[in-house]
Amino acid sequence: MIKTKNPKLTAANLTRTVLDQALFINELLNDSLSAFDYNERRFITEMVYGTVRNMGHIDFWISKVFKKPLKRIDPELLGIIRTSLHQIIFMSNRDKRSVVNEAVELTKLCGKEKASGFVNFILREILRYGPDRKNMETFFKGDRDGFLQTYYSIPDWLYKRIIGFSPKSDIEDYLNIINTPLGITLRVEGNESFRNKVIDNLRKKGASADAAESCKFCIHTSKAVNFDMVKDMDGIFIQDESSQMAVSEMDIVEGDRIIDICAAPGGKTLFASYLTGDKGKVVAVDVNRHRLKILTDTAIRYKRKNIEIKLHDATVYNEIWSEKFDKVLVDAPCSSLGTIRRHPEIKWLKNDSDPHKMSVLASKILESSCRYVKKNGVLLFSVCTFTNEETVDQIKEFSNKYPQFKIEKSFYTVSTIYDNRDAFFICKMRRIK
Repeated sequence: MIKTKNPKLTAANLTRTVLDQALFINELLNDSLSAFDYNERRFITEMVYGTVRNMGHIDFWISKVFKKPLKRIDPELLGIIRTSLHQIIFMSNRDKRSVVNEAVELTKLCGKEKASGFVNFILREILRYGPDRKNMETFFKGDRDGFLQTYYSIPDWLYKRIIGFSPKSDIEDYLNIINTPLGITLRVEGNESFRNKVIDNLRKKGASADAAESCKFCIHTSKAVNFDMVKDMDGIFIQDESSQMAVSEMDIVEGDRIIDICAAPGGKTLFASYLTGDKGKVVAVDVNRHRLKILTDTAIRYKRKNIEIKLHDATVYNEIWSEKFDKVLVDAPCSSLGTIRRHPEIKWLKNDSDPHKMSVLASKILESSCRYVKKNGVLLFSVCTFTNEETVDQIKEFSNKYPQFKIEKSFYTVSTIYDNRDAFFICKMRRIK
């Protein structure tokens, strides 16, 4: 990737890098934006997330003009065209022809002056078509499913899964919601009075902030919140509400011994360590050294002396932990399809075989980890996805093999299309013998 201090060219390059190297956008942006000021960082972030979120829609219009497979376009040029189209179609703060002219200049800036005419032609031809909903719909000649999956940028395999569990009448509402980004969700460590103080603080600084109904530690923000707004207040963390619910459902009490399987990067570990307090203990387990280091640094930064960190492959049973824990949290590896609102790149980085592959891995982890639960203790299974093989089918198979665990509660954290959180599946089980 060419290093540049031009925000728009940086956005084009980062968009390409996300797809080419199968990277998560947030991790890539964290490593790439230090040279830019706050407004430039916000612009680049919106451009990258927006372009990736709407890529199927954008590529439809490029294909209408290019009429050949898009892989035949130079990747750097395609990045410029895609981000420019995101501005033209989805951002209303710029004159469309100015965006085209900027794209031409960006092409020259990255040393491809001879290709500037090509970029100019593609974008101006798309403007001539008029890239709006009505004109796109005419190309599909009554094929509603084909139109919807293109308009909302949903890959074919994922669209088929979505219509499999969504009422046909609600499908467009659902697609619209999952293509709408979530605001930042906060977790507070304190009582209701402290949470209200944080909410008041955010509102005074111009942000929208509301207490979540299902989790007493959670605050929803509907606008992008700059963490600098709350950095002067201790006990505030960024964590999705569904992730918080997975920990809350364990009913942790002070002094509990807890093991968090697949713990890194550690959001749930920190929450569990707060709930169990200094008298309790949380063993945080992960197989990934790099992510485990992130967890270690976090535990040190927040002075959590009740967290013990272990490098371990969770598919392998560790006899030392046998029946030693009051609560066992298995936040299993999964297809992550429930987090598309926060991570739109998942739509393009996953495929239809991933849910099955991840369910097999999760099954091995669940079967080894259940042996660490004390009698009358809790086994909490969670995944940030909605596919049957990773959720209800997984638990059904586990229950048949391990009748000593009784299901006390099993649910999806998103019950309506308007719930303001990631879609998790959570199952709380108790070992009864």
